[in-house]
Amino acid sequence: MLAANHVKEDVMFTVAQYRAAYLNGKLKPSDVISGHLRYAHTVADRVNAISAYRETAVEQAKASDSRYASGKPKGPLDGVPVIVKDSYHVAGLPRWHGSAIHDGDPVSSASSEPVMRLEEAGAIIVAKGTMPDMGMLASGISSQFGIVRNPWNTELSPGGSSSGVGAALACGLAAFGLGTDIAGSVRLPAAHCGLAAIKPTQGRIAYSPASVMRSSGVLARTVADVIEGLSVVGQQADSDPWCLPGAFAAVPEQSVLAKTPRVGVLLDMGYGLSPQRAVAEAVERAAKRLECYGCIVKPLRLHLTDADYDNADRVFKAHAAAEIRASRHPQAVLDLVADWVKEADTLSMADYEDAMNGLLTTVAAIERELQGFDYLISPVIPVTGFPADSPGPGDERELLHHTQFTAWWNQTTRPAAVYCEAMDDATHLPVDVQVIGRRFDDAGVLALAGFLERTRGFDMQFPSFEGVPDDHE
Repeated sequence: MLAANHVKEDVMFTVAQYRAAYLNGKLKPSDVISGHLRYAHTVADRVNAISAYRETAVEQAKASDSRYASGKPKGPLDGVPVIVKDSYHVAGLPRWHGSAIHDGDPVSSASSEPVMRLEEAGAIIVAKGTMPDMGMLASGISSQFGIVRNPWNTELSPGGSSSGVGAALACGLAAFGLGTDIAGSVRLPAAHCGLAAIKPTQGRIAYSPASVMRSSGVLARTVADVIEGLSVVGQQADSDPWCLPGAFAAVPEQSVLAKTPRVGVLLDMGYGLSPQRAVAEAVERAAKRLECYGCIVKPLRLHLTDADYDNADRVFKAHAAAEIRASRHPQAVLDLVADWVKEADTLSMADYEDAMNGLLTTVAAIERELQGFDYLISPVIPVTGFPADSPGPGDERELLHHTQFTAWWNQTTRPAAVYCEAMDDATHLPVDVQVIGRRFDDAGVLALAGFLERTRGFDMQFPSFEGVPDDHE
């Protein structure tokens, strides 16, 4: 159990605070980045959050010093420390994708599209975050890196698959981070670690190679910093033929609330674990606040079944099996994943097509049930936590079964944001709530999440370890 020391406030700077401190000369990017790297090394062994450090980060920060000294910052994120998931390519760094199957792969020769957008805006990538094999667990168990742990309680999981990014941000190792999300992999670690995050409308963040299932996403300690990140990476690019045109632009909270939105309160997807009391109470508390501010709030239940989940599960298995077969060391995959993907060996192309058609049929059914609702609020995960060495709170053979509240928004392509609504008195763990909107309404989802975060009635005090960098004294 982590005896939480609470980190000094200035280590937990927001993007706006970094920007202001750099502009007025109170902080220099090179000092901040050097300090964050030293701090990261003191924390990494405790939570196992880092897969690779960016050794050139300090030199990049010195260039940022010069730009601020001349009054010409590169962009809105100049000098801001950022961490990205190991699923991204960062030029000059290894990409393990969480798995020992990629041992011996060459380092990345070029950065992924969202990483390039960050660096164009001046952000300093300080490290890459650990993740489970191929992102196929909603926990932090990796054949390459071992077990990633939750800073709130190191006996517990930080969720997955953007595990290291979530743990790192909760410790204060960066201002915000990038993850990827195929069934909840951005939102689940955010919820376990008390963060805010968004899986935007599919295609809002350009990515290469393009995907209709996977989405890039932003994690941060506040909704405001999620917006800062999405404002930079939420752009179209020619390299992604399925990305959305234009760019993300935030909207004020009041512009959303003034429309008297209809909000569905979703506590039952039809299958999966029932939400624990603390989780359900957090959602209900948020619902009452929305109602008090004029929203039309109605209970909602979906009618999904395990058969619906099975179709999604088969598609995920086929996705993972293809990467394993194409790798240098397929036998090195995590045993949990190896056992889970065995069904893929028995699937024919017709079986895969059946699963995809079943998935699309379920998506259509979900959309019919959501007619008349502008937004939904729901749990992110049905529990407040589970052991770090476990793939989830339920049957170990069903690696993604407990993602029922997150996975379907990838399939419908709807935007879904999360924020911390409460702290569970019994476990002293954060409890996040999810806000889901219509396709393309990323700005509205974040505005509503920001409103709920702002009115929750407490300020987050994130846990940390000893080793706060001297530069922040």
